[in-house]
Amino acid sequence: MPKLATFVAVRAETAQLLDALVGNMIGTEPKVRIRGPIFEGHADILVFLLMSLGLFLLNWGLRLAVVEPMAGFFLGKRSSRAKVQKFAQSSLEMVFYGAFTVFGLLVVPNQEWFWPSKHWWADFTTGKTLFMTDTLKAYYLLYAARYSQGMVSVFIEHKRKDFWEMLVHHFVTVSLIGISYVHGWNRVGAVVMILLDPADVPLHVAKQFKYVGDAHGGKIQKFMQSGADLFFVIFMLLFAVMRLGLYPYVVWSAHVEGREYFSYGLGAWTCIALLYILLLLQIYWFVLILKVAIKVITSGAAEDVRSDEDDEDSGSTLKKNK
Repeated sequence: MPKLATFVAVRAETAQLLDALVGNMIGTEPKVRIRGPIFEGHADILVFLLMSLGLFLLNWGLRLAVVEPMAGFFLGKRSSRAKVQKFAQSSLEMVFYGAFTVFGLLVVPNQEWFWPSKHWWADFTTGKTLFMTDTLKAYYLLYAARYSQGMVSVFIEHKRKDFWEMLVHHFVTVSLIGISYVHGWNRVGAVVMILLDPADVPLHVAKQFKYVGDAHGGKIQKFMQSGADLFFVIFMLLFAVMRLGLYPYVVWSAHVEGREYFSYGLGAWTCIALLYILLLLQIYWFVLILKVAIKVITSGAAEDVRSDEDDEDSGSTLKKNK
């Protein structure tokens, strides 16, 4: 059995990656280093696990110590414990999706291979696609860590109506990141990441408007409902453009364009299969979103479709998107 990397080495590697990412954001990034994966001692796997643990503790620490008390304040004393938990959950998801949207937009478009898409594949046979800057590696492993902690959190959080869809989504995402990382498909993987996150930010803003409006009623509810409607429209547009417009192009490029540059093996075809599963999930969720929009337009029942409440609130469908 191969010897595992020491905790000191894993901690040092994690700190180096996070320093690079933070430095990129504030303009003090150290000299760009391009490195391959660290397979020796399973170092990168251990870094990923350490990041997963860190994000899990950060998520639940913030939720219990800061966000849930704030949620109770915004929603008022009459709100149930379940609604406070859901408001807190949506708030943190907004923060995480927003943060990773910013990370992705700062890191990925600045890569020399970002566009045109032929650069995602042209260097594969030379092995160059395995190499990444520390900033991109940090973003890549943190993204996987975020969804791995999410797979655990869905069992702890208030039960969702789309529990199984979310679990499948998280599992497919982590699997795709892991396989693409090992097989040198990280370029297309990074592009996928920056396409799938942005739409969820206005979605969770819409939910928070809805929660606060329902909790207070009256004129406040009317104002908050208008805000929820506005952000839901923004969410729909972003979802349609990025997940059903741009993302299918990435799937096409992986399935068709890449084969112009090298022959596919098991790892490549596995990545393609996972990309198609994600595409099917996007189509499934968008059908549900359209049903929400049609219901709002025809019946004006926005208050029944902006919530992720379970059986205690009938007609809830907004949560079923991702």
